[in-house]
Amino acid sequence: MSSDTERTRHVLISNDDGIDAHGLSVLEETIRSMPGFRVTVVAPHDQQSASSHSLTLTSPLRILDRGPGRYAVTGTPTDTVLVAMEKILRSDPPDIVLSGINHGPNMGEDVIYSGTVAAAMEGTMFGLPSYAFSLAAWHPTDFSGAAAFLRAMLPEILAFPLEKGSLLNVNIPDGPPSAIKGIRVTRLGSRVYQNVITDQVDPHGKPYLWIGGQGPTWEREQGTDYSCTEQGYVSLTPLLVDLTHHQLHEEMKSLERDGWPHE
Repeated sequence: MSSDTERTRHVLISNDDGIDAHGLSVLEETIRSMPGFRVTVVAPHDQQSASSHSLTLTSPLRILDRGPGRYAVTGTPTDTVLVAMEKILRSDPPDIVLSGINHGPNMGEDVIYSGTVAAAMEGTMFGLPSYAFSLAAWHPTDFSGAAAFLRAMLPEILAFPLEKGSLLNVNIPDGPPSAIKGIRVTRLGSRVYQNVITDQVDPHGKPYLWIGGQGPTWEREQGTDYSCTEQGYVSLTPLLVDLTHHQLHEEMKSLERDGWPHE
């Protein structure tokens, strides 16, 4: 009888760039080429970047068959994992959730907005080991280094147990395998926001706003996801679903009361 580590593991792959995104194809093809895995892809029908952990509650969802083991869902990244778990794979649940490879970084505070991270987080909320992968360049051109990293390191990363309620956020430098200097375990960096909203005028002369503005800048702090990827390292950042500030939680105990302090 084979051991648990030798058995074929069922991997659910999703993303936020959509079912036709190149990064998703790279992730899918890479995992399918590796022994010990079988893959089901359930991804958004179209681009859903910056959708965060939103659910579609005001319009119907549709499942579109996109070939053997591939499905598109007309919703958000969170919708896709939810639909996969509760409908498509209900009788054949996955063992692992992989989200990505995102076309662009997901670091610092941006993990709050990220649909890539949200898909992995939804997997975590179903109790599955879940991982988000992103290419750390705003205009990525070469996913070959990311593919090589996955082939070399994914089994070792998966062998490292994730605690309940945690997930792993991975940012990989853009470029060939030779561009990757190594791997670092990091903390979230801090993004510097400036000129986030720009004023535009439509063809009819009516003003409107566009969120995006200039490219982001970052605080240059050692040990953060940004500083490590900037130096050519793969960044591994463990995240928690629990947003409780536990230290402040304890410090605020002095505010607790029994009953209401009426005057």
